[in-house]
Amino acid sequence: MAPTSVPSSEKPAAVATGTAAQPTSGTVNFTVPAIPGDNVVSAHGSYTRLGTSRVKVTMCATQTGTAYAVGALALAYNSSGASKNVGATVLPGAGKTQCGTIIFLFYTAHLKVHAFIGGSNGTIAKTGPVKTIY
Repeated sequence: MAPTSVPSSEKPAAVATGTAAQPTSGTVNFTVPAIPGDNVVSAHGSYTRLGTSRVKVTMCATQTGTAYAVGALALAYNSSGASKNVGATVLPGAGKTQCGTIIFLFYTAHLKVHAFIGGSNGTIAKTGPVKTIY
């Protein structure tokens, strides 16, 4: 599933606990946009720069309503197209939360996130807006 562009007016701002959008140290927390018209998943995450060339990304999804499955995905990619992703998927059960973490080696990459609703046949039934974190 390829990220799509979302108008900046629909992208909530990241909540920074570090020193800037891409801190030299510290952690930046962010929220993932809700899926319009569906109140079944909420998601959030964070990233932390580790030294000069690595970053640690954590994504969490919480099922907040009735759905077969819900989740959130963070996709990091660089200008040459190399990518890494981290996902958090929750199977049925309102109130349950799942998190995933990955450390990757190209801090100059871009990071985009979105939430999704999974169908019973292994497909993605609906996705939320994509938010660019950096």
